[in-house]
Amino acid sequence: MTYLSIAVSVLVAVLAVWVIRTILSRPSTEHWAQPSATDVEAHEPPAAPRLAAQPAFKGTIAASVAVVGGEPCPPELAAFVMSKAAQLPRERRDAITAVFRNVPRPPRLLQHLLSPDFVGAASSAELVDLIASEPLIAAKVLATVNSPFYALRTPVQSIGQAVSYLGLNAVRSVCLQYILIDSFKADSRERQQVLDATWRASALASELMQNLSNKLDLHDPGSLSSAVVLSFLGRLATAGTMPRGLLAKIPSRGFLPRVAAEQAMLGLCSAEIGRLLMTAWALPEAIVDDATGIDRILVTPADSASTARALRHALCYLCARLGERLADGELESLDDFDLATDAGPDLFHLRSHFNEALAARVAEKLRSPDLGASVRRILRATEKEAVAA
Repeated sequence: MTYLSIAVSVLVAVLAVWVIRTILSRPSTEHWAQPSATDVEAHEPPAAPRLAAQPAFKGTIAASVAVVGGEPCPPELAAFVMSKAAQLPRERRDAITAVFRNVPRPPRLLQHLLSPDFVGAASSAELVDLIASEPLIAAKVLATVNSPFYALRTPVQSIGQAVSYLGLNAVRSVCLQYILIDSFKADSRERQQVLDATWRASALASELMQNLSNKLDLHDPGSLSSAVVLSFLGRLATAGTMPRGLLAKIPSRGFLPRVAAEQAMLGLCSAEIGRLLMTAWALPEAIVDDATGIDRILVTPADSASTARALRHALCYLCARLGERLADGELESLDDFDLATDAGPDLFHLRSHFNEALAARVAEKLRSPDLGASVRRILRATEKEAVAA
């Protein structure tokens, strides 16, 4: 590396720190005044009519009721208020967005893959044609499909073969994951480790969502898988762009500690940062709302007004959090997981979204042998890649 490139790198890092410090140094009374009920209603993103109108299941499931049994909300969760980007003053939003301004805009393929019409009615041939139109992405998708993650007995030579072996939604999710991770480059081993861990969590969460979609006969599984993958965008953005000194202060385990630290340092947690990026990328509003709505289950208990869409978010949230726990080793096997007795604040409100019958069905499906085998395969592949690195 030349002295000039080193100097440029140092200057970029200093400027990033200065921008973040500028954001954080502004008076809290100016930027953190609690909005009125009217303000919140005015800024609340509109519901996605196409998704909200659909039942969560093709079968009949009773409305979710709280199953927490009077268990008190953990103090750290009760004290946390998750800010929304829309509630911040525009200049503060712009300042936060400026930190992520150099994130490369993804190819137009991302918008095609997320188009509601495509998600709902695309054929395998249409997906193959779309991916094939981006040769570099097609090559990366094939490399991923042929990796130990999927352990195919026979290597696939084309996107068409990959779709035949894995299915349309699985290949589509792989493509989305690659497009997102390709937008962020690591400048250190520590940053690469965080990005890799986030990618693994996304892959595991996507696998769980696709599996549960089939086992529970969920409606529109393609949009569910997309939302789960996109819910990790903000985490990739913070991991890929934060100065290393700040990144090191973000807890690697525990969802609430992590989002609280992100919000304290950046002004917004990663889900809302993901919203700003997806909005800047001009993704459909319904897709953005679905992806960012997942992480809000952390602070959102079910009530009598909860919709089928909230239940879909809750299922996606469960898959995302389990994907993270499996990826970082906090959870070794799905057999060790019990939602009803899970300690800690991360899943406290989630339990209120599941009635007893649904909670029992989800627990049964998570312990199914084929899903367990898929998770073990992915974890073994991850361990081999970590050793090789």
